[in-house]
Amino acid sequence: MALLELRGVTKDYELGKTVVRALRGLDLEVRKGEIVAIMGPSGSGKSTLMHILGALDTPTGGEATIDGQDLQRLKERQLVTLRGKRVGFVFQTFNLIQTLSAQRNVELPMIFQGTPKRARHRRARDLLEKVGLGDRVRHKPNELSGGERQRVAIARALANDPEIILADEPTGNLDTETGEPILALLRELSRRDGKTVILVTHDPDAAAIADRIVRLRDGCVSAEGRAVSEEVGTSSLGDDPERRREGGAAGAASPGDGPEGGAAENKEGSDG
Repeated sequence: MALLELRGVTKDYELGKTVVRALRGLDLEVRKGEIVAIMGPSGSGKSTLMHILGALDTPTGGEATIDGQDLQRLKERQLVTLRGKRVGFVFQTFNLIQTLSAQRNVELPMIFQGTPKRARHRRARDLLEKVGLGDRVRHKPNELSGGERQRVAIARALANDPEIILADEPTGNLDTETGEPILALLRELSRRDGKTVILVTHDPDAAAIADRIVRLRDGCVSAEGRAVSEEVGTSSLGDDPERRREGGAAGAASPGDGPEGGAAENKEGSDG
């Protein structure tokens, strides 16, 4: 069984009297330990899809499950618990608290889960050692390079030992030389530790570490394959001509991934 499974998922946003459909009957499966890259132009549904995969949001229609749990059937408190224990988030802008040391930043998710102080300290140090920052535990973000800050962010994402790592443009603010070790680390988390890694990216170099690349367009899966050259065209709208016409009409009436230039595309999650 897939660890993450979406079936006919739709997501609508209301902007005044306008309904914007960000996802339109999307189907997707992600297996445990797999690295999947989600690609597509701005407005294709990438951010909305990431929010649903990370239990930051629930579908308007269809079904989204994490390890068999239907997200739409969970209460908000249950969603918070699921996010905190089973999903780790890595963001393009790092989202570190500038006044806290690297160690304290990594400890934060464990504080929210009630981890005892001594255990928090030990695990934070172990994780920073694991990502190559054992000598930077007391440094604050403004004393670290961009690559080091992203390593702290990855260590923080691993704090509660989640099964799923969601990385939103993890190398977007890094140059190629700095970004390569970050990608190698994400790949290692999948290969060595069995983590399921989902990358949302525009960068072909980042997507190249994936086992599978899924391309979105207009809120649907348009193609997928093990590499860009192997992508096979597909459609979440299926073979029903009527459904295709409805999907096309929706695309003409409402461009993009939620309100492009509004909240949906730029909406960020949290570690909590």
